[in-house]
Amino acid sequence: MRPRSDALCLSDCLVSTALEGMCVGLIVMNPAGRIQWMNRTSQTLLGTRLEECRGELLTKIIRDPNLSEFWHRAVSEEGNVIGEVSMQVPRVAELKANATVSITATGEQIGRILLFCDVTQEKSIQVSLSRVAAERLIDIAERNQKTAPPVEGLTPQELRVLRMVGEGLGNQEIADRMHVASSTVRSHLKQVYRKTGLSSRAEAITFAIQNQLT
Repeated sequence: MRPRSDALCLSDCLVSTALEGMCVGLIVMNPAGRIQWMNRTSQTLLGTRLEECRGELLTKIIRDPNLSEFWHRAVSEEGNVIGEVSMQVPRVAELKANATVSITATGEQIGRILLFCDVTQEKSIQVSLSRVAAERLIDIAERNQKTAPPVEGLTPQELRVLRMVGEGLGNQEIADRMHVASSTVRSHLKQVYRKTGLSSRAEAITFAIQNQLT
């Protein structure tokens, strides 16, 4: 029987060490809600030590009103309750909490367990990513607004000609930039005049400036 006993001791030791070192807070209570055990993460987040709170009601140990409210709700619902808690005391932290009842194979309640994970950094990253995404969408929208034709009915080429007219370029200069014949520029400009109701190059220049095409 000695090897079996040693194996059990080793198993218990490994389990205890693993639970103690969890990055997730773990608090074990009896059915009345009195603390029996808590790991290091719980002690750090709650600002207490196991030696000081063993046997105490969890409600007396929790100083943060939001976490206290979550625990009261979990107790009243008598089941598995999951939620997010914005803790302020004794430290600022965003927690994902899970409160449940521990029962035997026959359904007898033997205690309560509270698990909570500090997701403050995760929340911060999500906020940062959301801000970056929003700024990116705004930038895209602004660029699309700048490139979208502000005048209904003009083709992209006609709009391009109108912009260069607004910059003060002559027909031949526009033709050189567009790599087309000067007659093509005159044809585009004629369509611009017809569609916008303009009658002269001077009016076209004023129109382009007023509509921020240049």
